[in-house]
Amino acid sequence: MRILQVSDLHGNVRAAERTARVAEEGGYDLVFVVGDITNFGTVQEAASILQKVSGGGVPVYFVAGNCDPPALLNYETGSERVVNVSGRQYRYADYDLFGVGGSGETPSRATWIEFTEDELRGLLRKFRSIPGRGTVLISHSPPHDVKCDEVGGRHIGSKAVREFVESHPELLLVSCGHVHEARSIDRLGNALIVNAGPAKDGYCASITIDDREIRAELKRLFP
Repeated sequence: MRILQVSDLHGNVRAAERTARVAEEGGYDLVFVVGDITNFGTVQEAASILQKVSGGGVPVYFVAGNCDPPALLNYETGSERVVNVSGRQYRYADYDLFGVGGSGETPSRATWIEFTEDELRGLLRKFRSIPGRGTVLISHSPPHDVKCDEVGGRHIGSKAVREFVESHPELLLVSCGHVHEARSIDRLGNALIVNAGPAKDGYCASITIDDREIRAELKRLFP
């Protein structure tokens, strides 16, 4: 399974269209859009961006970010090609995909979808692991205290997400975003943690899962 991961598009149409092209030309199986699809935009704007991302024909799985409208958490796209995994669980091939949207509480509490750590724990408890399958978590917020959540020497990721990772040894991948400055690949327990960086600035990541072997590379959508 080959995944093209993007996050933090923040309404950038060029990045959305380029994602579709890269996914199609690169032979990817899935695109993960890991939140902040808009920059405090509408559900209709998010739907338009997602439609552009899916324009190359590659299925798109997405979660809402903290800068997206709250209604996007429960938005039904009506398309099998664009799937909302915020708070939901899907099977793809031999893998369970589970998503959690929004972010933890920001210092200013000024963004649109923010949760306390206890609320995030409640969302994550919806996941039910199935023996024999690998698990992938698509989370706008990175886990706490990894390379992918560090800004200015501080770790601002979610402790609830970290606890989830540590308690699920079958977890192969955490696709995350949110922290623009922390573009990186790290490992926590058995899971690879990937923050592709903000797609609005041309960043993405390429991920390959072959059975239980996983590798990732940070790449660019455009210079």
